[in-house]
Amino acid sequence: MSMQEMSYDGITELCLERLGSEQLTALELLEELMNSPGVPMHDPVHHYIMPATLLTMAGRAVGMERDALRAKLNIAEERARKVLPGFCGWWGNCGASVGCGIFASVWLEASPRSAEHWATCNALTARCLAEVSSVGGPRCCKRTSYLALRAAVREAPHLLGVDLGPTPEPVCTWSAFNQECRREACPFYAESVVREGAIKHRHLFAVKLG
Repeated sequence: MSMQEMSYDGITELCLERLGSEQLTALELLEELMNSPGVPMHDPVHHYIMPATLLTMAGRAVGMERDALRAKLNIAEERARKVLPGFCGWWGNCGASVGCGIFASVWLEASPRSAEHWATCNALTARCLAEVSSVGGPRCCKRTSYLALRAAVREAPHLLGVDLGPTPEPVCTWSAFNQECRREACPFYAESVVREGAIKHRHLFAVKLG
């Protein structure tokens, strides 16, 4: 079995394992999955990581059983594998955002013939794409996953009626592994996050003194 195949299986098993975790955020699960063996910096496996993360969090929220989650994860994996490499650039449709649409479709059991759910799934994908495009390229599977997750968690209660927990506030630890990293131009770049926090702290201190 290839490392890529092991990564898909590992993602599913980790999600099933984490289903019963009492204290777990969507960001924590996403980062666990991205750190799984066989998951590289950039890879189409992220197209499955996104719906896997969201389905697990939604399943936790409603008390879903492991077998039910496994069934949904299997459907999501099958669909995610059909989202080709380079989808963000060649098709203008980020795979992380498509993964969020896959989550919505599987969760709502939508189909091309659905009326209300058809619109809902497309709406979630659109809002994730808008979040991803707000930063710009080039590619970064970690950045786009963080952005898509942030939008999906924020929008899920309104669009899907399920609370996925607090809106993520990521701090990236991947920049050293990405030759195309935007560094300070990325909202999750570690040095910029630390610097922004220091500036806010100095501002608040000055206000108190004033």
